[in-house]
Amino acid sequence: MEIIIDDSTVNLAQIIFYMVSPLVTLLAVFVAYLALAKQSKPHILVHYRPNQDIQSIIDLVIENIGTGMARHVVFSQPLPARCYGIEAADGVGAEVLGDGLPAIAVGQKYIFDGGQYGGLSEKLGNHLEIIVSYKYTNPLGINRSRKEVCVLSVSHLQNMPTRISSEQAVVDALKGPNKTTLQRIEQELKDIGSAINSLADKVEAKNESENA
Repeated sequence: MEIIIDDSTVNLAQIIFYMVSPLVTLLAVFVAYLALAKQSKPHILVHYRPNQDIQSIIDLVIENIGTGMARHVVFSQPLPARCYGIEAADGVGAEVLGDGLPAIAVGQKYIFDGGQYGGLSEKLGNHLEIIVSYKYTNPLGINRSRKEVCVLSVSHLQNMPTRISSEQAVVDALKGPNKTTLQRIEQELKDIGSAINSLADKVEAKNESENA
């Protein structure tokens, strides 16, 4: 069977090619732009986490886990911080970042003393929604605005272990008000030193009296 391709068929194929080719190119450019835009967007995360060194203390962390710098960061309301009390609130606590932040670079973190579970739980209730607004620059150099919602809660920290690091344990042992093994050793060394000094003074006084 012989296939005959006349001029009209060739012309139609050329017309289809000329129409489809720009669309394919435009689609490729659009996909590339979406990939670049995704890589340049900030992502601000606000959350509470256990402090790694001090027992029962909870940190308030604001960090940029995205791939672009966020500028003129504003929170819908100040963030609860320094709300102390393990079982129940011990005071009214405080609030931070009422004026927001000038910028948060990629991977940058701001860490505040959030408080303790009882104080934060009473301050936050079941949860607290915070709207984070900021500006960023897209791949074309155009300034864009974006809003994100962060839900603050400490309910997941209710049964967190009250542990301390080894470094903090040594510091607490030396500074704490309770008598610890290290403090007792320190006091005993002081007593031994005082006894040696007293004995040396007596021996020196005896030698002086014999030589007189």
